[in-house]
Amino acid sequence: MPINYNGVLNQSEVYSTLRNMIISQQTFADNIAGVASSLVDKARVDGGIYGDTKLYISTDVLESHEWEGDAEAANLLAIDRAPEPKVQSIVLNKFRQIRVTTDDLLSKRAFLTENVFSEFTAVILAWLRDTKRVYDATTYAAWFGTHVSSGAKQQVSVDLTTAGGNASTELEKVKLQAMEFGRALADLLVEMKDVSRDFNDFGHLRSYSGEAIKIVWNSKYYNKLRKVDLPTIFHNEGIIEKFDSDVLSSKYFGTVITSSNISSFSASTPAAGKPIDSDDGTYTPGSNNANGCIRSLVEKKVKISDVDYHIFPGMELPAGATIVASTGDWLPGEVYIEQGDVIAKIVVKYPPFMSAFEVGSEFWNPRSHTRNNYLTFSHNTLEHLAGYPFITVKAI
Repeated sequence: MPINYNGVLNQSEVYSTLRNMIISQQTFADNIAGVASSLVDKARVDGGIYGDTKLYISTDVLESHEWEGDAEAANLLAIDRAPEPKVQSIVLNKFRQIRVTTDDLLSKRAFLTENVFSEFTAVILAWLRDTKRVYDATTYAAWFGTHVSSGAKQQVSVDLTTAGGNASTELEKVKLQAMEFGRALADLLVEMKDVSRDFNDFGHLRSYSGEAIKIVWNSKYYNKLRKVDLPTIFHNEGIIEKFDSDVLSSKYFGTVITSSNISSFSASTPAAGKPIDSDDGTYTPGSNNANGCIRSLVEKKVKISDVDYHIFPGMELPAGATIVASTGDWLPGEVYIEQGDVIAKIVVKYPPFMSAFEVGSEFWNPRSHTRNNYLTFSHNTLEHLAGYPFITVKAI
């Protein structure tokens, strides 16, 4: 049975000069039913048509002083200002447009009935917003899984190798690793609930409630640790509750390849951990990604070896694509290498995904009887809020 219909009608079994007719046509409409958009939906914040910047103000703790009784009267007019606040700007500066052309005349000739044609057109137009849903979800997920805060305390390592080293069965190994992760997570939650300056980039004094702390899991570890008896291993109910947080596919976690670290992933002869050919920047993943898997952080349409590719964030680059500053199919900073050591990301506030508008419009061309349909939208450059934690938990 041909997967891609070639347009040729089958010859009649009775009359050789006739062709059997097409029975029916159906256009599938359930194309993007399960896109993992829950994370970006939780991060959405409103922008506006006027202005382009949201300001987030972070303040620090005040000081206490010894009180000197009557001697304090002389200090009545002294000025005691609060410490200078830190202000972070989130700028709405990314603009995108999705376009598709439809018509009401010539394309109808390919369909059996008006209803079939209308169904097809409705699905094509629905792709405008479905495409935006895919763009939003994958752009945010790929950025989230690869972003790292500069704070030393916001890089947490959990030694799962040692924890499972003495296990005699795979199930016992998973249980021992889950226990070690549970211990490390419990310690981290206690630290975050205590007052400290460690868990935000501004160094402001903070403490965070257990209810506000959110874990975004790497599906690889979530599915693995979920197999064990959680109530038995994690007696602390707060830890069990954290297993019901967001889960991202493991493909979204990795290290961004930049101009400063690309040499770490390149070699004149690509090998394990170095899938980029240092001679010309060509991506060479090897058989079954033996050298590594590089994925895109951005939406791109490229042609590699005369084949067209449409790549969304999180998708693997085609073998043979180039990663070269200024002239590559992808530029440094637009790709990341998938790495399986990130267990989860921990936040208190989701990094904001701001939009100012989402406008649908159309233009009717009476000469060609075609209609250009547009969906125009905007969002901010993604960054985490420096006044809140963005913690990366890795397995070693």
